Amino acid sequence: MTTQQPTASTTSLSRLQELLPQLFQATQLQGQPYLRFLLTEGIEALMSMVYVQESLIVPAEQITLLPNLPRSVLGLMSSREQVFCLVNLPQLLGYPCLVGPQRRYRVIVVRVPGSKYQAAADGEALLGLAVLDIQGVTRFSEEQLQTATPLCPANLQPYVTGGCQQDGQLTYILHPPAIATAPALYPS
Repeated sequence: MTTQQPTASTTSLSRLQELLPQLFQATQLQGQPYLRFLLTEGIEALMSMVYVQESLIVPAEQITLLPNLPRSVLGLMSSREQVFCLVNLPQLLGYPCLVGPQRRYRVIVVRVPGSKYQAAADGEALLGLAVLDIQGVTRFSEEQLQTATPLCPANLQPYVTGGCQQDGQLTYILHPPAIATAPALYPS
């Protein structure tokens, strides 16, 4: 009687059969998702994924420059067959603008309530926010979030809904609908 030694293929097959059911099990992720990004050197921020449609790297030649717009407006861009405004978020919020003209912009496309200037059929509009860097999605539980942010800089206060303490640093949660109504975007 000969005993058959397991081969690499039978071992791999049995391991695959063992792991396959785990692939299709729903895993419950804890906390609400937030997009983490670098607003300017040394200042990270968060944005609820409820508002985020997508994040992109956009070549500068795909941005249409328009005259007579506020300095923080970079121009118009399109994605998914929709045209919308692209704003230099750090500059809009009172920080130094992104380092000169860029070859490529890191853009967060957010859904915001429509305004008298821009609205889609469903009442929402898109707004592109150019930032220094997009760092990925992270999750926070309600217990980790702070609604009061007493140390928030005055230039950010109208646009902040809260914060989260991480690695000894307070990271602010920005509110896209408030950003979309920033007075600097609508000069009189």
